[in-house]
Amino acid sequence: RLRSRGLGDVYKRQTEGLRFIYSEDGIHWDSIAGVWLKPEVGKQKIMRDPSIVRSGDGTFHLVWTSSWKGDLGFGYAHSKDLIHWSEEKFIPVMAHDSTTVNVWAPELFYDDEKDEFMVVWASCIPYKFEKGIEDEFNNHRLYYITTKDFDRISDTRLYYDPGYSAIDATLVKRTSKDYVLVVKDNTRNNRNIKVAFGPSPTGPFGACLLYTSPSPRDRSLSR
Repeated sequence: RLRSRGLGDVYKRQTEGLRFIYSEDGIHWDSIAGVWLKPEVGKQKIMRDPSIVRSGDGTFHLVWTSSWKGDLGFGYAHSKDLIHWSEEKFIPVMAHDSTTVNVWAPELFYDDEKDEFMVVWASCIPYKFEKGIEDEFNNHRLYYITTKDFDRISDTRLYYDPGYSAIDATLVKRTSKDYVLVVKDNTRNNRNIKVAFGPSPTGPFGACLLYTSPSPRDRSLSR
């Protein structure tokens, strides 16, 4: 029996599809045998960076990176039991700018106050932002959309620009009007985890701070 508490997802081979791992305490993990969804959308038809959330009606929603480069969107599917999945869809969130290099690591966040989803991802649009020491074709910024049903999608908006290449965003709600944004500084020689704080899922977020934890068991995020 699959439990929603402590359930994570992971890939072993990007062309095989979705696999699961689980934990009772968030520290010790084990795998669940099998491939539960084979990727069928995108140019390369891969599944990287899978992100799952559960909505208020109990449905699981999944998004993933569908190609390393060349795709202007990401994959999406939903399930009631994590076993039987809907037909896969390709969500073309960067179709408005054909110079986009990639759409990486879409991260799902369910806003329980608005009963809607937000998806945050990293894309590189060459020569659009100050590049620092990164190459123009590896100079990412974070973008987002919102949706209630993955049929009607909001316009794509810039989510966060820390002034350098940033990828792999995760949003955590601590309390109402208290949100933590975790991002990877993708600048060469740095490539570390930073956090920023804001009053809503869309911010505004302050400057990113380097985050270090004194212990793997310390799960708090403090200013």
